[in-house]
Amino acid sequence: MRMRKVMAAALTGLALIGLAGTATASASGSGELAWPPKDVTPVHKTKAELQEQADGFSARQQAAYPRVFRGAQDVSPGNWGGEAEGVFDDMQYMGNTVGFTYNGQHVTTYTQVNAPGQHAWSPTEYCEKYAACTAQVSDHRGGLVVFSKNEQFGITEARNFRRNGEVVWVQTWTPGTEAQLAVLATDRAFTFTR
Repeated sequence: MRMRKVMAAALTGLALIGLAGTATASASGSGELAWPPKDVTPVHKTKAELQEQADGFSARQQAAYPRVFRGAQDVSPGNWGGEAEGVFDDMQYMGNTVGFTYNGQHVTTYTQVNAPGQHAWSPTEYCEKYAACTAQVSDHRGGLVVFSKNEQFGITEARNFRRNGEVVWVQTWTPGTEAQLAVLATDRAFTFTR
């Protein structure tokens, strides 16, 4: 409960000062999100369309990281892809790493954007079977942000389950960055639906 209140306060604070863009939260966000959502519309794009989208994602990361991780320098987005680098026709998810310097140390994040219907696990199933979840907060569009931590590998993650069936998640090996990860995961610039 305490973690949920801390995260809600952090997200709300970031949104109020304009850093979060589309991320807002409330501590009452622990309700179950129906999954999969009704009326999920599949997305089918060509390699060229997906590459254009990936280029847009990288540009967004380049602009957002210095604001979200206040003062981040040398932001370097990696190439987007799936199991391997690069995109292909009808790809249903894309991920990349971003390296940067934050508070004097090198930080790496990994982002994955899943098309509507690609992510089969509900928030509850994800927490019960696949992750050690630490908190949940609502985003301002009826979705849910689920925070998890993998103690064995030191991974912290924010996973945004969206009402349109998309799931976007951002993880890092740097502790104490949950609020920043949530801001990035809830950023609607990272979407398959445009």
